[in-house]
Amino acid sequence: MFCSNCGKQLPDGAKFCAECGQPIRIPEKSPIKEPEPVPEQPVIEPAPRQEEPKQSFRAPVAAAAPVDEPAFEPEPEPVVPEENRPLGPWAYFGYGLLFSIPVIGFILLIVLSFAGKNVNRKNFARSYWCWALLVIALILIAVVILVTGVLRGVTDGIAAWLSSIGLTWLAGFFG
Repeated sequence: MFCSNCGKQLPDGAKFCAECGQPIRIPEKSPIKEPEPVPEQPVIEPAPRQEEPKQSFRAPVAAAAPVDEPAFEPEPEPVVPEENRPLGPWAYFGYGLLFSIPVIGFILLIVLSFAGKNVNRKNFARSYWCWALLVIALILIAVVILVTGVLRGVTDGIAAWLSSIGLTWLAGFFG
């Protein structure tokens, strides 16, 4: 007996093909007519196939599904809750531009840092606070360096001018 789907030789009484898993249909014998003898055909071995990786969704041979039904059910896509839904690259770009607007961006930055359900949006807004604090700290350091340097130059200039006009006792306060 041979499989009608793949042609593999099967043992008598098999209900499913061991190669492809298809159910075997045994033709009913008519009591009136005797079956014609089948001429003996040489068994043609199919070319050896390369091993394919086993797929986890393939149904076992003994429990093969009927021909009309698929052998497996695809897994549904996981449902990500709204609070964990990731932001896309354009969302990061848009929020970055939005937070850069002077007054409106500052208000939205406060609102999105502490309100809302999406954790990723909150974390992005909070990271923007970190960058803002870093930039403010660098600006303050630059202002202090600039002001002290400028003031030192101004006070040295005032002390030199006071010394040149004869007010050396007053120039001591500036230099």
